[in-house]
Amino acid sequence: MTSMLRLRLHFLLRNKQTRLILLLTLCLSLLISSIGLFSYSRYRQELDSELNIPNIELLQINLDVTNRAFRQFDNLAVDASFQPDVLSNMNDTNENGTTSSNLRSYLQTLSSTEGISSIQLIRFADETVLSSDHKRQSWQQAPDNTWMDSIRQVQRRPLLIQRRWQGRDAAQGNTMLLSLARPVVVHGQVRGAVLVNLDYDRFFSNFYVHLSSAQMVYDLDGRLIYPKQEQTVDDHGMDQVLQTLGVQPYAYVQLNGQDYMANQSFSDVTGWRLVSLVPMEELLKHVRLARNMMLLLSAISIVIGCGVMYYYSYAAFRPLRRISTLLQPEQEHPRRTSLHELEHIIGRLVGDAHSKDVLAERSLPELQSKYVQDILHKHIGSRDIRAKWEQYFASWQPAPLYIVMLSIDRYAQWARQYSEDDRTLLHYALHNLISEILRPHWRLVIVGSERDQCIVLIQPDATFVQEPDVTHTVSAEQPAAHDYDREYDSDHEQAYEHQLQPDLYDIIAAARQHLRISLSAGIGTQMQSIQEVSISCETASQVLAQRLYAGYGQVHTYTADTASSLPAEQEWRDALVTLSEQDDIHSLLPIIRNGLNEIVQTHPAPERVYPRLYDLLERLVTAAVRFQLNIPDEWTYDPVHLLSTLELYEIIQQLEQLLHELEQHSTTRRTSREQMIIQTIRDYMQQHLDDNIGLPDIAEQVQLSVSSVSQLFKEQTGSTIYDYLTRLRIDHACELLRHTNLKIADIAHKVGYQNENSFIRTFRKYKFTTPGKYREQH
Repeated sequence: MTSMLRLRLHFLLRNKQTRLILLLTLCLSLLISSIGLFSYSRYRQELDSELNIPNIELLQINLDVTNRAFRQFDNLAVDASFQPDVLSNMNDTNENGTTSSNLRSYLQTLSSTEGISSIQLIRFADETVLSSDHKRQSWQQAPDNTWMDSIRQVQRRPLLIQRRWQGRDAAQGNTMLLSLARPVVVHGQVRGAVLVNLDYDRFFSNFYVHLSSAQMVYDLDGRLIYPKQEQTVDDHGMDQVLQTLGVQPYAYVQLNGQDYMANQSFSDVTGWRLVSLVPMEELLKHVRLARNMMLLLSAISIVIGCGVMYYYSYAAFRPLRRISTLLQPEQEHPRRTSLHELEHIIGRLVGDAHSKDVLAERSLPELQSKYVQDILHKHIGSRDIRAKWEQYFASWQPAPLYIVMLSIDRYAQWARQYSEDDRTLLHYALHNLISEILRPHWRLVIVGSERDQCIVLIQPDATFVQEPDVTHTVSAEQPAAHDYDREYDSDHEQAYEHQLQPDLYDIIAAARQHLRISLSAGIGTQMQSIQEVSISCETASQVLAQRLYAGYGQVHTYTADTASSLPAEQEWRDALVTLSEQDDIHSLLPIIRNGLNEIVQTHPAPERVYPRLYDLLERLVTAAVRFQLNIPDEWTYDPVHLLSTLELYEIIQQLEQLLHELEQHSTTRRTSREQMIIQTIRDYMQQHLDDNIGLPDIAEQVQLSVSSVSQLFKEQTGSTIYDYLTRLRIDHACELLRHTNLKIADIAHKVGYQNENSFIRTFRKYKFTTPGKYREQH
């Protein structure tokens, strides 16, 4: 036994093949181990640098969700704080039952908005509260008064957000609320507050939370707003996280021996601070598993190498049994076979191989299509490209190749007419129609269909002969078609394209007649090898985009002409950004329409136009959804295929329709809001005729800038604020002159003039007489 083992070892070490196997095994094992360790180290570095971006984007999405919801409820609170009945009720401590009932009905109407639990009107003078849920009561007797300790902070903070428990005792509360308070200002003093109580769970129900991360929301004072249940990290640990983060967007912290990746983002609307924690152990466990698997694979490769060497020696001593085992794999225990029996076994295997060749020939079109798709999607290497080309396209000649891209016009409209099964059947019929028309002159492979597009790889057939009446003819001195060194000049290229265009027009006509499908086609640049298929496909897509200007049912070829660029790009982008952020779009419509007119007049390159149109449609649809307008489903579901298969005038019609609806809706909203602001300004001036008020005081009252207030008042009333206020004062002075015996100086003070002479000059300007003569006349 020992001598046999020594003999085998001697054979393995002296044999060149076994030494090569041993060397390859060691090198392969070392290579696998190195790749595993390097991949783990590299992945850890990439993980640290790239995972912060999606976490920060998730926080930003949650910020946008809360900001949109907050603006909606804050607008309700602001509107309520300027409501005339609310303002007058702040000073009326002896309100009657009718006034209280009307106010409560108003609060109940506001609280019917989805997401609002209740609305309370708090009065500081007598410490009473009127709620949409109960009548006016004192703070102490109110069934929900856990806001008492903090409500007076609204006197110095115009916006107060508080997380609290509903009821009288916060320790015994069972319903969590998110309260939003806005002050009610009367005569320049905070007399009360409007408290909007939001349903906590509904408000945060749209939060996007990653399963492997924890998200927290803190207010301006560092109090935890979200979530309400206990966290995996205690308060002390979160203090450490917040201190480490500071104002940085992300940082790495270690808590209780575990590493975390912390990200944060701040809201410029609520002042909230969103923080997320992702355990690094959870992110790296799969990478460590992959590293360990690579090391295990290295060990397995060594074992396999040793096994191969042993098997090689085993086969070297028993060659006949090895051949029998290879030729009869179906037998679990093959018997000893003599050499003359191998002929029958090999004959049977040859017959099986022939059957498989017939099956492969029938599936060749599918293999060719899959091969071209792999090249387009870059799923195959250059060596495999050459090998499979020779295998799958052995009958093709080295003549030029072309990519033809066929697209269904008005795809969104066409797709609505048929079910998914019917569309699949029509695509199949279209493939058969293409094959039937092109096969007489062209070899072809239908690569596949993607919704509106069908890609076809074609090559002139060996029997292709250019007709005499075509401008470019093939010279008899050209080399034979089977010569792989043949070079095709521009004459051949144009000759092939002249033959291809009529065939494509036949396909377009046949599809319109038999399938009721309108098609447009684009021909890519000529290819000398299959490796250029991606370039030709991209060119075909670009020339097909000329449908935007040329219309439907056309065949487009590549030209080197360059179209004009799009002007006013920055102004257009600014307008679209503004369109996404505000409701009043009147000032943006001229910019948008001018941009569309420039496209119609200048015909820029389609690859420049389509991104602008996609962006515009997306933002218009977003604005329409925000305004709750009814729009067709395809505008929100698939805007790319909605626009890319239409010609320009139909796109303009679609966009103009949407612009018109948005303009009408914006006009209604704008008129309603602006009239409310104008009425508030008028009431404020009427109530402060005896005060020395000015434009800054009025602007502060309605929380707008001085320029905005002046422009808005001028547009809505046709008069300036100064002129309107002066007329109010003069009219009030006339009443006092007619019905009282007050001195001229006293009347001047009562209508806001500190100087009697200034009052007399202004009175003469508007009434064309002095105050004294006016009193005598009336």
